[in-house]
Amino acid sequence: MATSNFHNVNASHIFACSLENEWDFDDLKDNLFYEFKKVDGFSDYTKSDPNELRSYPSHSICSIERDFHYNDFSLNVIVTPVIRSAYYDGCNLDWHVWYGIDGNEIDLDDIESELSYNDNISELDIKAYALLVRPKAQEIADSIVVDVEKVFEMYSDKYGVTAQFSNGETIYHKVA
Repeated sequence: MATSNFHNVNASHIFACSLENEWDFDDLKDNLFYEFKKVDGFSDYTKSDPNELRSYPSHSICSIERDFHYNDFSLNVIVTPVIRSAYYDGCNLDWHVWYGIDGNEIDLDDIESELSYNDNISELDIKAYALLVRPKAQEIADSIVVDVEKVFEMYSDKYGVTAQFSNGETIYHKVA
């Protein structure tokens, strides 16, 4: 039985990197870290990868955090770039996103419930904020992802999935 070489969850493409030896991984990790230091919102604090699998272990590189302040609370968006080991050869670059209000993790589909814990916000304001927060959170996340994937492009080759068979075998194609 075959399996896919790469486990890609969120990135727009498979950002594949070839690794000749163990030092290549360390070099890649260091190079990405120093490139991300130039990105607005950089933090060396990382969030663990919720998409890590036993066959595809991952390493969080850093976090890119941007906030948006409303009158009564702050919306936090953190994107964490990760290096994920490939099954057979190399690795791929991916990312995951975390949303928060005043530093507490939230589910974007349940914003009204999250905001109801703040005693300073009226019921009417909660409904109004709920309509504003989801698109603003997505807008912030999208802007961070653009910056993250620009860095990925510097250190990887972009691939897409041409075909995947029922036994898991996958054929990839290079994306220009």
